[in-house]
Amino acid sequence: MNNTRKRKTLSINELTSEVYNTKPIKKGLSEAEIFNTWNRICDEKILSRTEKLFLKEDKIYIKLMSSPLRNELDNNKRIILEKFRKEHNQIKEIYFI
Repeated sequence: MNNTRKRKTLSINELTSEVYNTKPIKKGLSEAEIFNTWNRICDEKILSRTEKLFLKEDKIYIKLMSSPLRNELDNNKRIILEKFRKEHNQIKEIYFI
């Protein structure tokens, strides 16, 4: 949002769209959407071993607590990436760390 005072009265709809289109909030919403997609495409065993998930420059980083699981997911990276791209086509790559 602008720090300058606006003379025009804004409706609630205009104000909320202006607030939600600011960069930090937009980033948070994208990460929430990515997290929800991860929850939909994975089963409980994988979710229970997921430590952290974050988005950085159109790349998804998923930190896992299990090395064998990390290797298995890394071998199936292409399939997982396709599932993510069905909902979020801006995703370039996925990394399991």
